[in-house]
Amino acid sequence: MASSSSAATALAAPLRSTANRIPCCLCGTMIYANAANQCGACLAQQFDLKSVLQRGPGGAHDITVYQCRKCKRYERPSDSSSTSAGGTGRYDYFEPESPELLSLCLKHIPALRPGRGGEQKAQMAGIGSISVADAIWVWTEPHSMRFKVRLTVRAEVGG
Repeated sequence: MASSSSAATALAAPLRSTANRIPCCLCGTMIYANAANQCGACLAQQFDLKSVLQRGPGGAHDITVYQCRKCKRYERPSDSSSTSAGGTGRYDYFEPESPELLSLCLKHIPALRPGRGGEQKAQMAGIGSISVADAIWVWTEPHSMRFKVRLTVRAEVGG
């Protein structure tokens, strides 16, 4: 009777993962194997996503979103036009700090738009595809002409 009870307990125990853990190649922390064989902290130190995302067209540090001074509408660039040339798209009105305006700002980041040259810079830095996990507004002065956006991105690195 005792042997059947121990057999039932063994069957009820959760199965353990068969994945092997390896040490990180830089710091030695035990991790599950990945393409780079590095832990998250070492990957974050080696790859600089911030510099890839902050670069606008032509390598500028700021990304420009054009707004008409008279009607307060923002330029929405067409898919065929370049985001660096003003006056080529149509202008739409967006409420301040609205989800629609946030979407417009994200569309101006070259690294997030395929075919705009940003992915080439990312690949040169050893970064694969980049996708947005979360985006929120960061408070600025009410009369400021600058938008600040905090992004949380997911990227394939070292692949």
